This record gives sequence, structure tokens and C-alpha cells, in this order.
Amino acid sequence: MATYLSEQCSSTRTAERLFTHRNTVLRRLARADDLLPRPLADNVTAVAAALEVARWRN
Repeated sequence: MATYLSEQCSSTRTAERLFTHRNTVLRRLARADDLLPRPLADNVTAVAAALEVARWRN
């Protein structure tokens, strides 16, 4: 998710950066979207901020 957000929500660039297939990225994003209380598309900034805070805390 963090890579996807840092790549400005581009699944193609995310797949290239993670050395994986684009469909794998799309499946993982769909799974994350299922787990989130609100859809990622409606909540991109909050999710990005939460991931950044989590990174700082570790």
C-alpha cells in the first residue's frame, strides 16, 4: 500500500518497483480495500498519513 501511494496510485509503476506482476498488485489492493473501513479511493490521504505514522512509530 505504501509503495502504491508513493507511486501516486499507479499500479503499473508499483508493480515495476516491487518486481511483481501488475495483477498481483491489483489483487493486493482489492484485498486491502476490503479490509479498510472506507474505500481507499475515498480515503487516500488518511491512509497515507496512517501508514507514515506507523512507519515513524516502528
